[in-house]
Amino acid sequence: MEKSSFESVFMLTSSRSAEPRLTFDRLILRCDKSNNDIINSSPWNWSICMGERLSIMSSNSFLKYQLMAILSGFVHPISGDFEIFGSLSWPLGGEGGLDSKLTIGQGFDFVSSVYSDCLEASLISVDDFFDVLQSCSIYSSMRLKDLIKEQKDFFYMMLSIIFSFDIYLVPSDRSKYLMTREARPLRNLLNKQLSNSKSMVTISINNRFKREFCNRGMVLGPRGEILFHGDLEEAIAYESQTVKIASETESEEIQFDIAGHLTNSDSNSDQNDIF
Repeated sequence: MEKSSFESVFMLTSSRSAEPRLTFDRLILRCDKSNNDIINSSPWNWSICMGERLSIMSSNSFLKYQLMAILSGFVHPISGDFEIFGSLSWPLGGEGGLDSKLTIGQGFDFVSSVYSDCLEASLISVDDFFDVLQSCSIYSSMRLKDLIKEQKDFFYMMLSIIFSFDIYLVPSDRSKYLMTREARPLRNLLNKQLSNSKSMVTISINNRFKREFCNRGMVLGPRGEILFHGDLEEAIAYESQTVKIASETESEEIQFDIAGHLTNSDSNSDQNDIF
């Protein structure tokens, strides 16, 4: 397929009349881990709209990490800003904010008190939340520090999904976990939450995950230049034919360790108070 076949669908929003959920305004970010002076070739001025579940694709894994870290509030952009219209999740599956001595029930109560509005809007009931956990032998009286790794992975992902955010952030390593056999109940619940015109940003390299959860794709060059933005399948095809794909080993090195700042955000909130 020739590059020209994509030109008619290249655009910076899925619909010019669609309601934006996340807007970048002259945003400049680092593009090279070893050289702070290497930044994106031109400022980002684009939006993610309601119902747009966007897969960010690039051979530059550090660039994708920077984007996710900036949205998560872990690092600041070089310059520029972004605006969130609605509620933004922490990176799905993140473990921050909960003391390991807390029980499952206590941890859930704490996060629920912070994200009460997102819990009220959830399409997943609290009873369903605990029923799914119990199906994996995870009980509300168990302490977090006593969970084995598989139980921790499941619990923290479930905790991320029960809240109805307007925008979900999905790191690459967590998308890989979601496509495992053990995580099938979680995939079903995430699909349920996303069915209500929710938006998503992911840097997943897993095409199975992309095809199940995304409807749009953006291919970025190594300096953050937008090579393609449009239909997901066409973005996957464009990437496979024109961009050197980063190895899964390299991409999966990027993991998010959320420190304990759990606060909600809306369009009037300071971007640094996302977590």
